[in-house]
Amino acid sequence: MMLKRFKMLLSNDMRAFALVMSTGFAMFAMFFGSGNLVFPLLAGKVVESAYGLTMLGFVLTGVAMPFLGLLGVLLYEGSYKKFLSTFGLKIGFLMALIMLVLLGPFGVVPRCITVSFGSFAMISKSLNLPMFSFIMCSVVFLLSFNENRVVPLLGAFLAPIKIGSVGIIIAYGLLFSEAPKLTNISTYTAFEEGIFKGYQTMDLLAAFFFATVIIRHLKNASQKSDNPRGFFKLSLFSMLLGAGLLAIVYAGLVFLGATYAEQLNQYSSEKFLSVIAHLTLGEYAGIFVSIAIILSCLTTAIALATVFTDFLFEQVLVKKIPRTVCLGATMLMTFIVSTFGFQGIANFLSPILKLMYPGLIGLTLLNLFLWGWKRRLKKQPQISPTILS
Repeated sequence: MMLKRFKMLLSNDMRAFALVMSTGFAMFAMFFGSGNLVFPLLAGKVVESAYGLTMLGFVLTGVAMPFLGLLGVLLYEGSYKKFLSTFGLKIGFLMALIMLVLLGPFGVVPRCITVSFGSFAMISKSLNLPMFSFIMCSVVFLLSFNENRVVPLLGAFLAPIKIGSVGIIIAYGLLFSEAPKLTNISTYTAFEEGIFKGYQTMDLLAAFFFATVIIRHLKNASQKSDNPRGFFKLSLFSMLLGAGLLAIVYAGLVFLGATYAEQLNQYSSEKFLSVIAHLTLGEYAGIFVSIAIILSCLTTAIALATVFTDFLFEQVLVKKIPRTVCLGATMLMTFIVSTFGFQGIANFLSPILKLMYPGLIGLTLLNLFLWGWKRRLKKQPQISPTILS
């Protein structure tokens, strides 16, 4: 009897461990997309030898704040609606709509495609941007068709490819790198560069909506959904794994940008990682890494296309139009915006994010404070009316 119970406990622990690993990898795959491949390298290239504080600034806005956003939505019952409705349901809906438009077809999804094209252009000149974009949009459409398969697809297949390819580039880049060129950039400027480049990943915006997808997946896959404490631990460990992977990779990419700053000067920013791959691994290995970068961007595009389509289908159109039509419209808008190129999209997003991001950071911290305050009030002993009388 004891042996049977021990085997059952061990089996449950192994299932929980496997779920934490796959979900943590899926989180990394969702967040680490187009801007995440470019902006840490760009930040390192700008600051060169002052990269230490830039790493810190980037991790604060590119990792810490997004995962506080994930935690916040988890504490608000896994509902981004409740999390964003602090100032009312209508304001919450409007905030969600604006953020998802920027994350979806008018911002991050087309940016993923332009970064993919930058990697493709390093190995072949056979397609121009519109042709490449059309193919990528078609692939995203097909892989986003069944929303229940998105997290398993990312965690089990695409995430390991992404982590492996980026890890190889960072490892070889560090192995063959020289000390970054000395610069006279001030510590404040270096830190500010990391903060603002972390903004441009747009991961805090994505966190509110990714949380819903991730929590739904964990509830469906785990045996702890009816155990709030166990489910919270499962979710928290998954988030910490994803955050840790992101922080390590960002630090490595900032350093690579600082180290290879001179070689990167003649290339557009969306080609930076592919250039470093070709410099460190050689032409043929660089080809495989460029393909892996395309797959890397594909994971984020799938995740965000799914989230935006679900919002459009369920919240805006109230299921009056088939989800397939909503997904098709999403990819059509994505195709049009992607033809503006990486820099055109970045120029559009940058001023919006500088205004928006501090407010979202404030909202996240406020909601975490309010949750803790309400929980504290519930624990305080209530004074009986009979005592007062």
